Amino acid sequence: MTEEFPVLGLPALRENPFKARPLEPGQSKLLVARDQISARWARFLRNRTPRLILLIGERGSGRSSLMRCLSSETTKSVHLDMFPTENHSHSILNELFVSLIGFDVPSSTQEIASRLVSFTENLEGPIPLISLDFPNVDGGQLSQVISNLISPIERLNAVVVISLSTEQRAQWPTTLVDRFDHDDIILPMEHHDVKKLCESRIATASKLGWEMPDEAVEYVMEKTNGSPYKVMRLLRAIVDEERANPRKIKYVESLETPEFKEVEDIEEEIYSNEPDNAKEVFDNGFDLNLDSLEMPTSDFQINPKPVPSMGGFGALVARNRQNKGMAPRFEKNEVDQGNPESLVGDPNQLWIADDPNATLIQSVQETIEIEENYVTDEHDISHEEVEKVQSSGDVEGLFSQLLDAIGVPNGLGLADLLSALRRPVIGTRDSSPLDVQTLRNLSRGEAILVEVASEREISPSDARLQDRLKIGRPRMSQMCNRLYRSGILSVQQKGRSRMFRLTNDARAQLVAWGMMEASI
Repeated sequence: MTEEFPVLGLPALRENPFKARPLEPGQSKLLVARDQISARWARFLRNRTPRLILLIGERGSGRSSLMRCLSSETTKSVHLDMFPTENHSHSILNELFVSLIGFDVPSSTQEIASRLVSFTENLEGPIPLISLDFPNVDGGQLSQVISNLISPIERLNAVVVISLSTEQRAQWPTTLVDRFDHDDIILPMEHHDVKKLCESRIATASKLGWEMPDEAVEYVMEKTNGSPYKVMRLLRAIVDEERANPRKIKYVESLETPEFKEVEDIEEEIYSNEPDNAKEVFDNGFDLNLDSLEMPTSDFQINPKPVPSMGGFGALVARNRQNKGMAPRFEKNEVDQGNPESLVGDPNQLWIADDPNATLIQSVQETIEIEENYVTDEHDISHEEVEKVQSSGDVEGLFSQLLDAIGVPNGLGLADLLSALRRPVIGTRDSSPLDVQTLRNLSRGEAILVEVASEREISPSDARLQDRLKIGRPRMSQMCNRLYRSGILSVQQKGRSRMFRLTNDARAQLVAWGMMEASI
């Protein structure tokens, strides 16, 4: 290998998810940076608003992927990318007829056009999507063919998209371009688009969350200029190289970062509370000194700081760990069992004191008093600590200790602090028990979400779904969260996005009601 690729720090992958071929229908979740165009065209299809559109973009900009993914928004779609060798106009109309109506094709070109117009007018639901994409044809020749087809195409009750490269567009006359309703230009991807593209592809091949390093994003943008085709080819090579020769990400340590300052403060606090020789143990590390084994042991004991635990019972777990370090573990095998056979004399013989002035020691009463004042480990806080809190009213101090135990950073608001008590595990799919009553009383928008989630994963950032429901991302996130709490949708963290899908329990319930077919 002649070039040094940046380190991605990839998780375990089932396969290389970066493929240079176009996307297929049903892979809309992998379409990146084309949300506005796809959402607008999907609205044309659902609202039965015919359009004649020019789609202009560089080679490898993702025009074919856009059209194939958009075909899932309608029941009838045609995507022609093979230019006929002869009789071009008639052959294209023939292909449209076969794809939309059937193989009983009339011999007359005029009859084919009339049947196509009648079919699109009487079709219920979303109107058809027709895409013509011939990137290898000369722009001048393609303009002549489209000039012959423009009259019947304008009559169709459909969204017709003609894809052109920038070179082909330069050879088209202005009079032909003016026949189209409008033109859409596909621009190269930005930095955030490239990052989202790579993270979404990795999410399809791994169950673990992954975030693309900024250095890798800069490298990819420098080499590809945001071209999707070049990005896919470059990332395919980088992933193959890293999977064959795994490398680790090099982190540059800086003493000025807040993380290192906090660690230093913690160590200084530990050292101040321990004897002098304890600090030497930490500074010098582990050293096996055979001479020191014969020396008497010191009285102090170093109690390591417990590892913070996550969750609502994190503080309790941390205290239990600390108590285990302070108190020795009970070993029943080491306790003197008081074997009667080891005693001198007969155990049944009455004991008589040799001293006539001897008195019986009342040790039982003292033992009882000690047991009454003993506090078991089941108590979370000692009586002295409770009295101190009640007298001083330092509730904020206890809350801060709780936050320190669960590892919450400083400077967060109340909402962020409460959310930090339950942190999701990246990569795992989470779901709740199914609420059948909620499933029976879904709104129209929630029903649409359930329908789409039964076919593919959805995200609150899905622009086409937002446009279909006529809502924004916050409202869509609320609807997804409600369906998740009701056990209808499951959620999985993929990168920085939350992906929702229909749960197995909800699917089984819909199958039992006869609304869905059981998948084998």
